Amino acid sequence: MSEDKNNNEPTILSNWWFNIDKQLLVCFFILTFFGLTMSFTIKPGGPYVDQVSFMNAFTIQSAYLLFGVIVFIVLSFFELKTLKRWSPLIFLFFLAILILTIIPGFGLERKGSSRWLDLIIITLMPVELIKPIFCIGLALILENKIENTSGIKYFYSSVLYLLIAIILILQPDIGQLAIISSIFVSSFFLSGFSFVALVGIIFFGLVSFMGIYFLNFNVQNRINAFFSPEQYDISQVNRSINAFEKGGFFGVGPGEGQLKNMLQESHTDYIFAVIGEEYGAIGCLIILFLFFFIAYRIFQRAYNERDHFIQLSLFSLAVYLSFQTLVHCAVNLNLIPSTGMTLPFISYGGSSILGIAVTLGLILLLTKKRHI
Repeated sequence: MSEDKNNNEPTILSNWWFNIDKQLLVCFFILTFFGLTMSFTIKPGGPYVDQVSFMNAFTIQSAYLLFGVIVFIVLSFFELKTLKRWSPLIFLFFLAILILTIIPGFGLERKGSSRWLDLIIITLMPVELIKPIFCIGLALILENKIENTSGIKYFYSSVLYLLIAIILILQPDIGQLAIISSIFVSSFFLSGFSFVALVGIIFFGLVSFMGIYFLNFNVQNRINAFFSPEQYDISQVNRSINAFEKGGFFGVGPGEGQLKNMLQESHTDYIFAVIGEEYGAIGCLIILFLFFFIAYRIFQRAYNERDHFIQLSLFSLAVYLSFQTLVHCAVNLNLIPSTGMTLPFISYGGSSILGIAVTLGLILLLTKKRHI
């Protein structure tokens, strides 16, 4: 009898499969497949690709995506208590790495911004890793607990936000600052509304934006070019719009687009325009629908969840993922100034894929079925 009972006990894998949100898992695998498909056509000009002849863009991106899949699958096996226990230490570690980017001799400067760390094998962008952990950290602080007063939890959460925001201002990276701000505001809003704090956040955002605009020539050029295109070189924006026009409804076909050969950032900042040219409006709408469904599914699970920590975490993760996607697409369509934002799990790059993989893993972990 005892042997039969042991045989009927669920294994770790079967328990995981029963509790995981399979709709989200399928969506994440579709994203991975599409990112792999796009890597057939991208040709980044990075030194690692140029120097190692047998490592083309496809094989490098394949390695990134495979590692990303492993990361989000492994993360989804973790338990909630393990996440709560280790996330503060992980956040501090990533924050320390982020600080290194603004220290002379450590940060790698490109296009007037010091956002990267050169790790020889890859060039790491630490902010990509800190964004999903920031969502969890805010949820830990802002979750409803009787022993925590509102003033203390808002103070601690504001300190965390200011630390990251100041570093991003010093880099500077206005696009990532907008993402971090959206995470903070969404978590703040869901945890309880404070008019005074909200006014303070808006004021800080406006002052920071003005400071970055006047002190950084690169940011100033991007904004000026958007509002006064006749006075600046906007060839890459025009090429992006032309790519959508050439793609039409059905696209020119996989690998047949010309935008990727004209823009240096076509594999990262303008990958959505490459999709528009090669897969047409249909391909773009499929991608947008996929992200929309992911966001809808996460919001639905958050709404039905009783645990305030899980609600806050899922809500901010969904806002971050959706906002970054919308910003990337808006830049490609010339609706907002260029921000250097990647399209989650589709744009080329190890840091972007690793950051999104952590995000997807956390989402799968937090959307597991709960048993009361």
